[in-house]
Amino acid sequence: MTARLSVLLFALCVLLGSTPASAANPAMRTVQACGAPVPLQFDIMRAAGEQARFPALVLVHGGGWFTGSRADFHGFMQELARRGIASMSVDYRLVPQATFPAQIEDVKCAMRWLHAHAAEYQIDPQRIAAMGASAGAQLVALAGATPGKWDRYGGYTQYSSVPRCMILHGTPSDLSDWWATADVSDHQPFSTRNMLKALMQGDFPQMRAAYRAASPVSYAQKKIPPTLLIHGEQDDIVPVHQSTNFAAKLRAAGAPVQLITIPDGDHMGFGSQGKQVTQQFFQFLDQCLR
Repeated sequence: MTARLSVLLFALCVLLGSTPASAANPAMRTVQACGAPVPLQFDIMRAAGEQARFPALVLVHGGGWFTGSRADFHGFMQELARRGIASMSVDYRLVPQATFPAQIEDVKCAMRWLHAHAAEYQIDPQRIAAMGASAGAQLVALAGATPGKWDRYGGYTQYSSVPRCMILHGTPSDLSDWWATADVSDHQPFSTRNMLKALMQGDFPQMRAAYRAASPVSYAQKKIPPTLLIHGEQDDIVPVHQSTNFAAKLRAAGAPVQLITIPDGDHMGFGSQGKQVTQQFFQFLDQCLR
């Protein structure tokens, strides 16, 4: 799963004419915040340009809640800066050292922290969006869908943790369904059921309410921020119906949602639709952050 995450990030960088960052970038600053007793680390890149305030995108990595790092997005952050968008890539507590809801508590704290420090980085606090991939998409979706829930950890509680809009790629939106449809013969460490059992500290049949509470689809409502869902139809990790069903629930609730399914895309790749998806990605983001 971790290797596949790099496919998305590399594809975005190549399509956008940038390359993954391999050395320290003077425009990037690492800060420590939120966590206790060990603070989390966030990487912030300022936008290029002469504006007084810039829009921003918070980036949340995937990796099955076990792996991944804020560094996964460094190359993409350079492209965002070139386009006049500041960004912050966040770390969050990983399994097995921490289990749910630690991960969403951390992501929500990161959102609040950026709202609190927006002026320091020339960011418009009214124009902060969020993007997540795979497990990171589940966390971003929960941040947008659950205002006031899991918002007491880490401080900055007078600030909002809700993004203005959300871009979600390969989203496990319904953990109960993901458990039920998983391959029961797969016993690898990163199999669906092993990941979920480690994250939730138990099997679904014994923890139905907890699985539902951790599922973004449980919170489908009209007030959810505008959402772009991207999902490969050949995804053999998170089935595409996780996004099509989520989109249907959001539409039924009256929430603004766009869905892109990629016929030859897998869990993290865009298949033959790279240029088209990238264009739609930035059209959605530009409209949201204008």
